[in-house]
Amino acid sequence: MFTTLSIKNYALIEDLSIDFSDGFTVITGETGSGKSILIKSIELLTGTRADMSFIRSGCSACTITASFECANSKITKFLNSFSITTEDTILIRRTIETSGKSKAFVNDSQISISTLADIGELLVDFHGQDEKHSLLDLDSQLEILDNETLDIRPLLEKVSFLYAQVQDLKAKLEVMNLSDTDRERKIDLYSFQIKEIEEAKLEHGEDEKLESELPKLKNAERIVALAQEIVSTLYSSENAALGGILKTKKNIETINSYGADASEAMSLIEQAYYQTEEAFREVEVILSKTKLDPEKLNISIERIELIKKLKKKYGNTIGDVIEHKNKIEEELDSLSDYKDDSEKLQKQLELETKRLSEICEAISKKRQKVAQVFSKSVQEKLFELDIKNAVFKVSFDKKEPSTNGYDLIEFMFCANEGEKILPLKNTASGGELSRVLLAIELSSKMKNDQTTIFDEIDTGTGGTTGEKIGGKLAELSKKKQVFSITHLAQVAAFAKTHIKIYKETKNLRTYTKAKVLSEIEHIEEIARMISGKKITKAALQHAENLVAASLNQQ
Repeated sequence: MFTTLSIKNYALIEDLSIDFSDGFTVITGETGSGKSILIKSIELLTGTRADMSFIRSGCSACTITASFECANSKITKFLNSFSITTEDTILIRRTIETSGKSKAFVNDSQISISTLADIGELLVDFHGQDEKHSLLDLDSQLEILDNETLDIRPLLEKVSFLYAQVQDLKAKLEVMNLSDTDRERKIDLYSFQIKEIEEAKLEHGEDEKLESELPKLKNAERIVALAQEIVSTLYSSENAALGGILKTKKNIETINSYGADASEAMSLIEQAYYQTEEAFREVEVILSKTKLDPEKLNISIERIELIKKLKKKYGNTIGDVIEHKNKIEEELDSLSDYKDDSEKLQKQLELETKRLSEICEAISKKRQKVAQVFSKSVQEKLFELDIKNAVFKVSFDKKEPSTNGYDLIEFMFCANEGEKILPLKNTASGGELSRVLLAIELSSKMKNDQTTIFDEIDTGTGGTTGEKIGGKLAELSKKKQVFSITHLAQVAAFAKTHIKIYKETKNLRTYTKAKVLSEIEHIEEIARMISGKKITKAALQHAENLVAASLNQQ
């Protein structure tokens, strides 16, 4: 859910902060007040290309910041892949400078603009005049349909597993079907690699152990010299520290016997003696364990270099190198026994392919059955949104089986009776397209944390249709956060939150402002939308009636 937006020095906006709530929010204002500026600033947060000319005159940079409340595992997983930690709040910030530099941050971690676009797509979906809508993407359409289909998840998991099995069998057969020359070449290569790795006798964690021991082996002579000097200083020299402390202890005892209270000094000197003696014992242990061993040092260095060489060739870790050996051992066995195994694998491939096809067919039948019900629901919603002659269908075509089956589905639409039904992305446009997408979202059972923004969905419609659109937007807002920029009072009447965009002129400069309206201001703004700048009593009464009617419908 979109919770806050802060804009500084963008176009006519000097400093603007807005708090958003859940449910249905409308944004209104007179033509030219800056509603489009607000939308463009949100678009920048979702990775659109920056235009330096939009930086406020006299400023070197603009900054747009927004926060989202989101517990969507898909978004969390995506952010974690970039080592960005998040709980339930995502903070996005974008800065654009007149120099042409554009920087983006998520939870204070800098990211690329392309990554920002990927995150923005998960958080906000624009339904406007010239936007790319996620619901026009074929993968999204398939996801919507599958979400409507009961008991499809186990089948999809099964088809994904079978597809992986088939691909694995095909890869093995492809290796087997190599020419004799290629096969012998691979056998020689794999045999050499296996021998090289086996002769190294690698052990997990060995490289880390060697690296940790190397400094001690390299500096053994210096360690011994320093340890001997410490032993001499503390114990064995004529003026050794332990002897001096012991003599001091006796002197303190004598002072104490003469009647002066030296108990505290006695306690401290005893601690100093025991700690110094303990330090001496520890250094003695280090000295006893440290040996000058040039041969071991050379062996360790050579071993480290060998492991580095193998990791450079076969993997980043010893585990990767060993895993590579195990893998090519299997392939070597297949290459060596290809004549015996080829026929067996071919039969297995035919069997698994048949099973994959059967599961794909079962999935397709479920989808086609649900598609009919879904299409009918969308068409009914379109009728309610005053697209009276609309036809909506889900077309099915076949592709090669994959992890989601063999269906290639696409949403088809025709707004006018007698016209050819075509892919949705090629037919509807503008406000009509927004209404179709609204009908799809209303018919879908999918719930997510994505905020949907409808930019002038009521374009080209009148008050009666506007009332229906407003009602449907309010209905959609019960399962996700919805924003709508509108010029129709009938749409605005359904808003839970009403934001007014307006301009102010001060000291010969123009500023775009935004205000979250109170209940009274909400009615006054609707009245302005009805009658213009001069708000009449009739317009106020009409506005009150619209709001009352909208509450009765919700």
